[in-house]
Amino acid sequence: MRTWTLASGTEVEAEIVAYDEANQEVTLRRPNREEFELKNRDLSTLDRAWVLQWVEKDEEARALLAEVGGTVTEHETHGDYPTVYAVYQPEDAEAAEARPLLMLFHPGGDGRRSIYRYLEAAAKLEITLVSFESFQNTDDDPEEEAALLARFREVLPQVESAVAHDPQQVYMGGMSGGAWRAYHYAAQVDRPWAGILAAGGWLGGPKYRGLPYPSMRVAMMNGDKDVGAKQWLDDDADRLQSVGCEISVHAFEGGHQLAPPSVQEKALRWLLKRELPREDAITEDL
Repeated sequence: MRTWTLASGTEVEAEIVAYDEANQEVTLRRPNREEFELKNRDLSTLDRAWVLQWVEKDEEARALLAEVGGTVTEHETHGDYPTVYAVYQPEDAEAAEARPLLMLFHPGGDGRRSIYRYLEAAAKLEITLVSFESFQNTDDDPEEEAALLARFREVLPQVESAVAHDPQQVYMGGMSGGAWRAYHYAAQVDRPWAGILAAGGWLGGPKYRGLPYPSMRVAMMNGDKDVGAKQWLDDDADRLQSVGCEISVHAFEGGHQLAPPSVQEKALRWLLKRELPREDAITEDL
């Protein structure tokens, strides 16, 4: 989600969904999920350049998939809350039913695009990824959050049925508000959750500290300049440890951003109990 400036000077808050190069049209989506189209010429010069960068990133993502192997496919659930999600499956399809499954949420709800940011680590460790659309940040609006929780309760069994995985190795995670959501759903949706991959995320302060979090493994990836995540680290760790969670913190140079693939890999190795020799690890077990 970003602020777009039109050639007329009008500003629009929206996220890019698609770009039709042949017709020079940009599809944008407002915070209320309404989609609309604009001609490329109707955007400011800076925003037209940004669209080109977005297209290049999309091309880089496809090149990355070709490099690491496997497939990314798109699916949609049915029912009261039809939800689009992307699935990454490593190359060896025969091993799919024995693989861990990591479900990802994203602050902007852009699951089909954001899945590529986790691809390198998932490919190395042979993890199946499910990356959701729709579950975007709501500024903690009670009605919207209640609707999203109902959506997840409807979506979860359909995804577990459709995507081959080891049911004892189901994890959730995401960046910032995506981690926030993963924590909450682990407490609010009853199933044997194996753990959380929290990238720059937190429980949400005192309001959510009392939720019935299950005993699980939690890998936290925080930039050393991420003031928000660092502020809540000790309190969140104390709360999670009080219910029997095992916690490992993985630091990297950066701010409020997703950790690079090398750090993701180390965090996921710990989460899956496939740790590297201690001298190669950059974790702090709490």
